[in-house]
Amino acid sequence: MLGPELTFLDRDHVWYEGKKLLYLAGIDYHRMSNDPQVVRAATEAADKYGLSATGSRATTGNHSLYIELERSVSDFFGTQGAIVSPSGYLSNTILLQAIADDFDAFFIDEKSHSSLADAAKQFAKPTYSFHHLDSQDLAKQLARNLIPNAKPLVLTDGVFPSRGEIAPLMEYANVLNAFNGKILVDDAHAIAVIGQNGRGTWEDQHVSPEIVYQTGTLSKGFGVGGGIVAANSRTIEKVHRHSLAFVGSTGLALPIAAAALQSVSHLAQNKHLITDLQKRTLALKQRFKKIGFSMPMTAAPIFSITLEDSEKNQRLSHRLIENGVYPPYINYPGAPQGGHFRFILTSSTTHDQEDRLLETIESAL
Repeated sequence: MLGPELTFLDRDHVWYEGKKLLYLAGIDYHRMSNDPQVVRAATEAADKYGLSATGSRATTGNHSLYIELERSVSDFFGTQGAIVSPSGYLSNTILLQAIADDFDAFFIDEKSHSSLADAAKQFAKPTYSFHHLDSQDLAKQLARNLIPNAKPLVLTDGVFPSRGEIAPLMEYANVLNAFNGKILVDDAHAIAVIGQNGRGTWEDQHVSPEIVYQTGTLSKGFGVGGGIVAANSRTIEKVHRHSLAFVGSTGLALPIAAAALQSVSHLAQNKHLITDLQKRTLALKQRFKKIGFSMPMTAAPIFSITLEDSEKNQRLSHRLIENGVYPPYINYPGAPQGGHFRFILTSSTTHDQEDRLLETIESAL
């Protein structure tokens, strides 16, 4: 089912049902999608190169923009290489097609994103789910299901998108030590958001990148579009050789690649935007806690609100609109049963806008 029709007016406002409303929703955590330099990079690339590379990266479509973008992404993450692809959803399939033969069984968090589950289904590998964020249950599932000398791969979101929970990667890593296993973390909502340098959940928890495969997207923290794999040179080479999803796909639209390059470069040079957003997020979550809301106290700038009563939620929706705030009530997979208001904080959100949101919600309690 589709969401409501919205017209985006600027970085922080939408037009909805005949009104201009403050928009504290979505996935563009630094509002780079409307950054003038990012937009300019896209329009200039369209004028210079057209729209498409018109071929697979493995044939005639290996445009210099892709190579430059991948170099910038690998620099951002401190890895030996990177892959950019048409979508974040596709990046898990691209990577898993390259590395699946190295593992004997998959273990997936029960609330992981469907892109991980869909990627795993392509392979004739035993696949087991474990309780959400539960390293103890992961250990039980490994002991119960893994045959001797078999090598496991754990699949999980880094930041879970509905409530902003963060996977306990270090706990998983400790469990996997006895099994020579590794973790594939989809850091779509963590990239350019979590970690001192915005490198994601493994950086934030000081997990060795040697046991983590990382995928993600350029559409959230970077505000543009496309998928990424950040990895060592051996893994990148395996993708080039063995991933049919990569070999068989035309690359990103060239204006999108140019815009992503500008966005990655901007955030690499302005990492205070990342750490400032983390500090503001934790401070605002404390304010929500004081008025009675429970939410994961993580630095992911996601605020899940429900009054657990359809009539009260409807009243809050009306109150938000009356006060000039868009009501982002959604029922996305992983959301609380029946749906919730999913607000976000962004680098462009002002303190006055934070106050307006909090005061409006408190007035509806």
